[in-house]
Amino acid sequence: MKAPDYVSAIVGYRVWRWEATGLQSLNGEPWFPNRPFVASCRALTLETVVGAEAAHKMNDIPQAKCTCGVYATKGLDHLRETQYWRQGIHGKVNLWGTVVEHELGWRAQCAYPKALFLPRDGLPFSLAAIQSRLKTLIAYRAEIFVADPNGNTSRYGRTIQDMIPQDWTT
Repeated sequence: MKAPDYVSAIVGYRVWRWEATGLQSLNGEPWFPNRPFVASCRALTLETVVGAEAAHKMNDIPQAKCTCGVYATKGLDHLRETQYWRQGIHGKVNLWGTVVEHELGWRAQCAYPKALFLPRDGLPFSLAAIQSRLKTLIAYRAEIFVADPNGNTSRYGRTIQDMIPQDWTT
């Protein structure tokens, strides 16, 4: 067994789509509650289909010379500069396993949402729709905040979980 790259999870920042069924990566990969997202390698799958020798093994994800892995930036500034934060929900993500560091972020083997920042304009209009959609996010057990139009959250603000009735979470 290989020693881990880090003793505790690295905290990065990323963006997800907020679908009625839960979170998805921008490429459509679902993130399931209470289960780590484990990266796969599309290049490895393509090479296997074509019949070429695999560049690396499935359990060696990510690799420095490949593009595989769960992507996250080192800070919110990069998400804002690239306007990625406008693509859906942005937030903090825990990264662990094999981790490849880059100048602006990381690619990791495993990840799980730590905190979610909801854009105000992305919230449903009706109370029933908000309740239904928030239940999908509450299942992740991550902190949930509402972001202002610039994507900022109050450091000392209350989470959505603090403001909703307890029977919503059951």
